[in-house]
Amino acid sequence: MSNEYFSDSTLVKAPPIKRAAYSDRTAWIMAELSRLVYDTLPCEQKIEDLFAEITASVKSGESKDTVQALIKKALQKDSASSVQGIEQALHKANFELLECYSEGGTEAFLAKLSSKDNFDGMLILAFRGTQPSIKDVHTDVKMDLIPAPQGGQVHKGFLEAYNLVAQQISTFLQKDDSGLPVYITGHSLGGALAMVATRYLESDSVGATYTYGCPRVADDEFYAKIKTPVYRIVNAADIVPRVPLGYSITIVLNLIRLIPFNGTRWLSEWLRKHVVGYTHYGTLVFLSAAPNVADDQGVLYKGLKVKQSPDFFWRMSVVVPRWVNTLGKAGANDHRIFEYSQKLLAYAQRRNRL
Repeated sequence: MSNEYFSDSTLVKAPPIKRAAYSDRTAWIMAELSRLVYDTLPCEQKIEDLFAEITASVKSGESKDTVQALIKKALQKDSASSVQGIEQALHKANFELLECYSEGGTEAFLAKLSSKDNFDGMLILAFRGTQPSIKDVHTDVKMDLIPAPQGGQVHKGFLEAYNLVAQQISTFLQKDDSGLPVYITGHSLGGALAMVATRYLESDSVGATYTYGCPRVADDEFYAKIKTPVYRIVNAADIVPRVPLGYSITIVLNLIRLIPFNGTRWLSEWLRKHVVGYTHYGTLVFLSAAPNVADDQGVLYKGLKVKQSPDFFWRMSVVVPRWVNTLGKAGANDHRIFEYSQKLLAYAQRRNRL
């Protein structure tokens, strides 16, 4: 498989954004953008490298003008290489990079898919997911549910991380007069930030939100005011959507619902809201554990099934054997954004062919 972005250009042309219902093509496009945002953004600076160079220049007695020139040159070089990688990938799919954000470990970009033929265009806000950094780990482990602005409770770390860039994003969108719908996306931690953004950017201009391997973010009250369609895509045995609080809680609640007495469903919901607290929001879109082999047309992941709101027992028939057969490794392997993207590409290609 190639790591090339937007490898099937035909699927990017005029995605069906006028209907906010789930779209196979849009799901793949959003997955690619969620993957691309992991690349170095133009607004990111390699502070450690710059500091080392500047310190060495100062210690060697270089003049002020020389030091300033060095800083300018280093910034231009870093920015140019970043822009080239990100913008080339975006331009290939007719996207334009509008803004990028990098504050305290929270990274995101805002891009525009330009109008063409009968397609009016769209804006996409993509958040970066967890990386092996102290800041991201610190964000993930701050899992206390705290009171959220405008009601409900939310994961403390996710709210703090979003607030680092919230004002910049809001300011740009308030000034934007294009009238284009805004689609929000992200993988892992990025999906959690996308959910928080959906709550606080909520307006009629927000088209839909697509998340990939998103953990639980908040409680029911936090989501109560959201009108935006949210599609929560989960790949097979991915472990991250089962946290915080673990997957065993869901099993217990579903077993309670099976007890053939009046009130068990009410009891299950009461426990979920008052004891568990954390919950998911949106339509679950589940990707089965298909092997990475091509069909007779050369499309990968033969036998892949993509189901919206599948029942619990069907999901368990996919997840449990995969966990057992891989000795639990599938929990991490199925979380990779590249696999999400490649599966959604294969499924969209089959659907488009049909």
